[in-house]
Amino acid sequence: MMAEGCATSNGAGEKRLEDPEEEKGKSGWLSKKTQFTRRWKPAWVQIKHSQLLYGANEQTAVKVIRLIGAQVEALEGEGHFGWTITPKHSKRRFVLRADSAEEQQDWMVAICEAQMKSGEHASNACVVQ
Repeated sequence: MMAEGCATSNGAGEKRLEDPEEEKGKSGWLSKKTQFTRRWKPAWVQIKHSQLLYGANEQTAVKVIRLIGAQVEALEGEGHFGWTITPKHSKRRFVLRADSAEEQQDWMVAICEAQMKSGEHASNACVVQ
């Protein structure tokens, strides 16, 4: 929920307080393919402020994938619930995987929503199938 304040006597505008759950965004465990060994490792992942934070656990989730302008694509293949994120102006491609098709869809929608909430997205920023 959003809480709104009133204009002050000096004419200052509204002050909005962010809902802590809204700011926190989606979070949970996914598998992430490592960059060099190309092995799957568990990663704690959280969407916050149009960024995807990840790490070995909730306390170390400080590595960042910027979602604004990123290309997000589902990986094809039966039984493979993965997708890639290629940040804008980057050659690096991050590969993530969920445990089910439903979870994959939930994450891809959440990523799309994070991109859309930003004022910097393109009109065709994301398409979720």
